[in-house]
Amino acid sequence: MTATLTADPGLTASEAAKRNDLASRKPHVAAKLARVAEMEERGEISPIIRLEKSYLCNFQCTHCSAEYYMDRHLEKVFKIKDERQKIDLDDIRRLSKEADELGLARFVITGGEPLVMKDFDAVVEAIDPDRHYVITDTNGWFLDLERARHLKAIGVEKVQLSLDSMIEAEHDKFRNKPGSYKRVMRAIDASLEAGLNLILSTVLVRGRGKSDEFRQMCEFAKSKGIGLYVSYAKPTGSCTDHPEFVIDKEDADVVRELEKSYPVFTHMTPSYGSFKGCITVKGIITVTSTAEITPCPYIDFSLGNLRQNSLKEILDRGMRNPWLGPHRPDCLIGEDPQFIKIHTERTKGATHLPLPWGKGFSDNDSLQDEK
Repeated sequence: MTATLTADPGLTASEAAKRNDLASRKPHVAAKLARVAEMEERGEISPIIRLEKSYLCNFQCTHCSAEYYMDRHLEKVFKIKDERQKIDLDDIRRLSKEADELGLARFVITGGEPLVMKDFDAVVEAIDPDRHYVITDTNGWFLDLERARHLKAIGVEKVQLSLDSMIEAEHDKFRNKPGSYKRVMRAIDASLEAGLNLILSTVLVRGRGKSDEFRQMCEFAKSKGIGLYVSYAKPTGSCTDHPEFVIDKEDADVVRELEKSYPVFTHMTPSYGSFKGCITVKGIITVTSTAEITPCPYIDFSLGNLRQNSLKEILDRGMRNPWLGPHRPDCLIGEDPQFIKIHTERTKGATHLPLPWGKGFSDNDSLQDEK
């Protein structure tokens, strides 16, 4: 089945061309993407699956939300290595199959820095690019034209590239990596030349939304014809040591206003014809390196482990949770003081995240099961 979307009046000519190209090359993937809005109208969910197979990284960023998922914290505190079983390619193949059976269509390979993974190509193959739309995050350090063309050749469709300031020295300082700004700029041109879909990803810290620098970034994205995904600094990961980074409602409102004039969006922006509000479970889940599933990249409570429960069972459990399932117009971990307090108290002192099912979220939090 080929999904032809050119007639959609909400699409630009460029976006319509991209979608029709995908439909000609990967009809199963395009058809699933085209059905997302229909699924949601029926009350079904279609979350993006973030896959964190590895947390290896060549950076050590000040704001890293994955910091306490990394094994070095156990080794530092207890002088032991993490003995928990890591996900392998068979786990990923099984996850791909279960996701496809549920009509889910999008995988993001993230980390850490995915492009340092020696088995990156094998991970893409295990996800199966003919079955799912494959995206990769990257800090851009290793993404030259040759690597960009290779990503396209093995089935990656989109790159999400991190850029945290239009001021070179500020970006490099935030990333704790001299020269990283120049590598990002190289990666932007390489991705576009290789024919990869591209979005920029930037972290919004408190007060940045009103700065001239952030407006310049919005202008830059618009001039390049690429989207700018804005990730809010939240009180998790390394930001627990930097409360001055954490945004407030005013910052979020500034970005919502800029969305009217620029290709800027956040996890709260309507997509595929719907406004999900907070996208926990409904719009995104994260699979960690030890097969735990969390309801968003910034909530460090697991909903269960894929080796103990099916993907459907875990998603159903998440939708029964009163914090996660019902529609809410605000960001749970970014804007809800009550939940932020609970999350901070329960994760305080944890040397390895996420907290397993029963320690963070549990059946005690669940809405009444459907009869």
